[in-house]
Amino acid sequence: MKRLLSTLMFLVLATSYAFATVPGSYYIGASEPRAASEIAKTTKKAEGSCISILSLIAFGDASVDSLTKSANIKEIRYIDKSTFSIFGLFVQDTYKIYGN
Repeated sequence: MKRLLSTLMFLVLATSYAFATVPGSYYIGASEPRAASEIAKTTKKAEGSCISILSLIAFGDASVDSLTKSANIKEIRYIDKSTFSIFGLFVQDTYKIYGN
């Protein structure tokens, strides 16, 4: 039982470093820029998330195509990414697209 628990803890710690841009084993709450063509005033914003639970189930749609269509964005100015994670057991990546 101890071996199983230590193996599980190792996997949680290893995957949190592998997938997060800013590593954190127990908690991640970070925002960062992903891409920018020009930081200028924008009129539209779209937001989408992907969620992973226990690294067994993952769902969501944060694709550029679906987000730009949902907000009718024709010209992308910049993209931000936020990550929220607790022990790597629950992870949510949110992308925000800004444009006109």
